[in-house]
Amino acid sequence: MKTRSSREIRRDQIVGVLVFLTVWEITARFLDNKLVLPSVSQIMAAFWDLLISGELILALSESIWLLIVGLFISTVIGFILGALVARSRTAYWMLNPYFSALFATPTIALVPLVLVWFGFGFPGRVIVVVLAAVVPIMFSVASGLRDDPKDLVDVARSFGVKGELALLFRVRVRSALPVLLAGLRLAAGRGVVGMAVAETYLRLGGIGGLIKSYGSLFQTDYVFASILPLSLLGITIVSLIGRLERRFHWS
Repeated sequence: MKTRSSREIRRDQIVGVLVFLTVWEITARFLDNKLVLPSVSQIMAAFWDLLISGELILALSESIWLLIVGLFISTVIGFILGALVARSRTAYWMLNPYFSALFATPTIALVPLVLVWFGFGFPGRVIVVVLAAVVPIMFSVASGLRDDPKDLVDVARSFGVKGELALLFRVRVRSALPVLLAGLRLAAGRGVVGMAVAETYLRLGGIGGLIKSYGSLFQTDYVFASILPLSLLGITIVSLIGRLERRFHWS
């Protein structure tokens, strides 16, 4: 079977998007019901209005800052717990059931508890993002560090690398980096969802706040226009991490 080039794949993706948008525009004009399904041109007009007014830029900056803080904390916590679970069988049996349950629980179901414990402020919203993103990182770290690269560890020890921490960061983490980045890619997508949930239910701010505000006014075109940068943000972050993942996988 002939292998397709990346240029051909991108071309097909662009064609697929254009076909999808064309069908959407035609269907929306045929229905002629802006409340149920606004056309692509109406959504883009609403998007331009949000952009010109500065409302979208302000909301997006708030969302990005929340996502950065939440993902950073998730990465730190997930790495520490994942390394502990990978290197200790006792920690695995103690922590794994709880994190499996957290992974299976919808983030939105935990929002009332976060609201009671942490309130409506920025810390509460960060906690929601962390709850959504930390488990994939922990699982990927645990999976990547569980398989010990014994040959590389022996070589490192022969060159004078001593101590578990030195071996962890100089050998084991580098060996497992593609797996760790795959977990971070999944966590970034879940983090974007957690960010939108936090902004919608804990404080009407950011992109989530725009979506809820215009949804309550039944302005469907502005709702779609608010969802668009949220989707693009998630796609951009996941794509960047995916490129890093492929680079380390091929190197």
